[in-house]
Amino acid sequence: MSEHITVRGFVATDPQVRMAQAGFSVGNFRLAATDRRFDREANAWVDGQTNWFTVNMFRALALNAGASLAKGMPVIVTGRLKVRPWEAGDRSGTAVEIEADSIGHDLSLGTARFSRSSGRTGDGVAAGEAAAGAGGDADGSPFGPDDEPHVDRSTGEVLDAGPDASDEAAGLSESERELAIA
Repeated sequence: MSEHITVRGFVATDPQVRMAQAGFSVGNFRLAATDRRFDREANAWVDGQTNWFTVNMFRALALNAGASLAKGMPVIVTGRLKVRPWEAGDRSGTAVEIEADSIGHDLSLGTARFSRSSGRTGDGVAAGEAAAGAGGDADGSPFGPDDEPHVDRSTGEVLDAGPDASDEAAGLSESERELAIA
């Protein structure tokens, strides 16, 4: 099943961002979306059922979300819904995922300040956001310690993906490099 949806909810886990072997950024986080309705009998707002989603992100969206989002923030996510069964030994279940096209803060609940990202490949980090520690690793980077990219801290531009993510090390062909840049 693959349907386009928009979900409004709260970031339930800090975004995890890493470099794929193909040389581009990938990331994910859990999203909790709870229905609220007004109960006329109780004369109060009540919470309904909570739906849980895994939000998957790629390239610049993954980097920018890693630098901009943190657990507890209200967001709006638009993307493709993926519902699939899974099995792991004697356990099974259903995975509900959103392959995100765009993510934004829910401005009905607060304010945000936009900062355009810069980068040659479109995998830029919002200027100054990574250094501010808005998500990711303890040093403020949206990456873990083993896959830290080289970032110009004054502009936020990703200069390269670090020593282990070169095109040759990632085994990328010329066409794959072009796709990763696109």
